[in-house]
Amino acid sequence: MAKNFLGKFQTQAFDSWKGLTKDVILNTWFGNAFHGQANEASKMIVELLAYQQGPYMESILNDVPTKKFDTDDEYTWNVMASARQNIPLLEARDITGTPVTSGMVGKGTEPFYLVFGKDWFADGEYILGNLNEVYQFRVLGDARMEGTNAVYKVELAGGNIDGVPADRLQAGELFSIEAAFVEGEMSREVGDVRFAMPVGMRNEFSHIRIKHKVPGNKLNKKLAIGIPIIVNNKKMTTNLWMHDVDYAVETQFKEYKNNAMCYGRSNRNANGEYTNIGKSGNAIRTGDGLYAQMEAANVIWYNDFSIKIIEDALYNLTRGTSNFKNRKVTLITGEKGAILFHKAITDIASGWTAMVPNPGNPGFIQKTTSTLHENAFRAGFQFTEYLGPNGVHLKLTIDHSLDDDIRNKIQHPLGGPASSYIFRIMDIGGEDGQANIFKCVVNNEPEYRGYQWGPFRNPFTGETGNPYASFDEDAAVIHKYATFGVCVLDPTRTITIKPAILAA
Repeated sequence: MAKNFLGKFQTQAFDSWKGLTKDVILNTWFGNAFHGQANEASKMIVELLAYQQGPYMESILNDVPTKKFDTDDEYTWNVMASARQNIPLLEARDITGTPVTSGMVGKGTEPFYLVFGKDWFADGEYILGNLNEVYQFRVLGDARMEGTNAVYKVELAGGNIDGVPADRLQAGELFSIEAAFVEGEMSREVGDVRFAMPVGMRNEFSHIRIKHKVPGNKLNKKLAIGIPIIVNNKKMTTNLWMHDVDYAVETQFKEYKNNAMCYGRSNRNANGEYTNIGKSGNAIRTGDGLYAQMEAANVIWYNDFSIKIIEDALYNLTRGTSNFKNRKVTLITGEKGAILFHKAITDIASGWTAMVPNPGNPGFIQKTTSTLHENAFRAGFQFTEYLGPNGVHLKLTIDHSLDDDIRNKIQHPLGGPASSYIFRIMDIGGEDGQANIFKCVVNNEPEYRGYQWGPFRNPFTGETGNPYASFDEDAAVIHKYATFGVCVLDPTRTITIKPAILAA
């Protein structure tokens, strides 16, 4: 980039490079530090173009369990589907077999027929359509199959002798099972049990690698100005070039890993073949990342955001959960999403202020100092949590990778990357104590870090005099390698809410 970001205050254009760093680069960009000629006013390079990054998804996932596997083969699991479901009606026929199109059918408990696309209901069961407390149907015998369609002889129950109107028996009307009622004495067998086939799921490990070469003479090279680095979340400076090299390698590798873990896409096609071949001639295998697995289930697209979107999503995620005290949900979004969330809560919270003294927040308006006025105040707040109906407790977490406009190139009309407006609800854990999302590693397979170096100097480790040199060049190469995966056991327990501008 040749842009003068700071205008007249900037004396040198920003730039970057990849790969080998030679003295000429250090001298050009950091001053002639090796001859004591640098005279910069500041000893720190300000990270003007770098984000002061908070946690990425990789660090957010540090709170989820890690499962170990014996090999790096694909890992599989089953998701048990529910056997409770609605079956759409295909057709209703009167006792003569004529399709019902008008009028009433089933008067005085006269039998008639209901046709469905699968054999699902059992002899003697009561089944219900949309108006389930008004019209109940008793199945009279097992289904008669017409190809793949199941034809059931039924009669009205529940004391109804007036019949059922034809508009309640249109194609698409959903039917479910109520119960199998019998007489009090000498009853005979009725009813049956349904089973759900477990859904087979699979994913596999991803493997990533990085390398970087440094000339051997960079071991003790110092710069006239300090290079800002972050160690243990603390900002500090160093004027030793190799410290910055090491930090840059780790930072780039972390970005590789975060992107693979979150955004990875499997490169296996429908035939089970891998579509990419590496330099070794072997297949490159990449597993689905967290987001690909989540978005296999519930994705909601929006144009105009409101808290109702989240409330509806939370209802779908937690309905049927009896434990109202265990509905804490983490909502992961970008900084723009956090602003949308705040504004959405503000819209509905405006009606609460009359009922809550001083909006429940004595710090809403505070005294401050200013040259503009001797009696100056400051005001403001931000909603970061929401206590919804039925015990839902929603808490925001920021994933700063969503605000990275280098990776996320589509811009939103409201400003910033469109990805920053994504909301992800991850049901991490459930009432059964089984975590829904966990990281996957291979036993005894840590992240590897290794070196190749020539006969003289290793600037990464400080070693000198290598009797077993890997090559003749006075240089060293660092290599890093990692194998990892992530597993979403049941994607239906997650919800992704995305702005419509990101739709393919």
